[in-house]
Amino acid sequence: MVSLLAAQTSFDQVSRMVQELLGIRVDDNTIAETAEHVGKVVLARQDAAVAECRQRRRPPEAEVRPQRLYLSADGALAPTREGWREAKCGAVYWDDPIEGRQSRYVARLAGCASFGEHLWYLGCRCGLREAPELVVLGDGSAWIWNQARVHFRRAREILDWYHASEHIWCCAHELYGEGQAGAASWANGMLKVLYEHGGRALLKRLMRSQRSRKRFRQALVHLIGYVGSNVERMEYPAYRAEGLDIGSGPVESACKRLVGGRLKGPGMRWTPSGAQAILALRTCWFNQEWQELWNSKPLAA
Repeated sequence: MVSLLAAQTSFDQVSRMVQELLGIRVDDNTIAETAEHVGKVVLARQDAAVAECRQRRRPPEAEVRPQRLYLSADGALAPTREGWREAKCGAVYWDDPIEGRQSRYVARLAGCASFGEHLWYLGCRCGLREAPELVVLGDGSAWIWNQARVHFRRAREILDWYHASEHIWCCAHELYGEGQAGAASWANGMLKVLYEHGGRALLKRLMRSQRSRKRFRQALVHLIGYVGSNVERMEYPAYRAEGLDIGSGPVESACKRLVGGRLKGPGMRWTPSGAQAILALRTCWFNQEWQELWNSKPLAA
């Protein structure tokens, strides 16, 4: 009970809940030790499973076989006693003809390479190798595309529409001033080009705009570099015609639910290992694996 509740709310709140429900007093330190122990068991088993796949050079068996599988990654900062640390979150999702949209998650305070391996492992369990279509959605961060090239080479890469829009709006504010009518007109015009004609058309329009402008050209240079490095991932008319997602909302939601929803409470300062352990428990719950975990008797490990 305390392990499950500790994945949802603070240790002192869990202590109050247990006393209210069962009439038993369990102090918050005992709750923290218990929950973190179970979380570390989850992490150790996950690491062992990934290492075994790597050693045997054989992926895990697929548990589902979707027609189109999406993978997305992002980062969220968590407060630790060593300062703010990035927790990398991944979402693997697909549309089931009966159950609708299905999602599974991974969250790690880890380097890019280690996180990429765990995202690959989760993807394999969700039909990565069997799915006819594979799509990677990202916000433009280089580490996401680097891991996609390592683990998901046949995937179509799509730049999240909303992050692309933010870059266009930031440039508009630099050129015309935030809140000015000229900024809105310029941004909306560029977004229309991008939405209706894609990244290459936008890049041409931006370069023409750069040649005709003498002031604030650096903002345009920055945006042109951003679009140029992602132009192959910005073919939004084609994506929409094929019914593909163009927004990375599922992984942004995962960051809020997994990290923000538990690790960023008032006054919380985690040890990195404690934060990772609770993240593991929380991910296990959202992945609908709790009963399987508890049947394995993690407290005895």
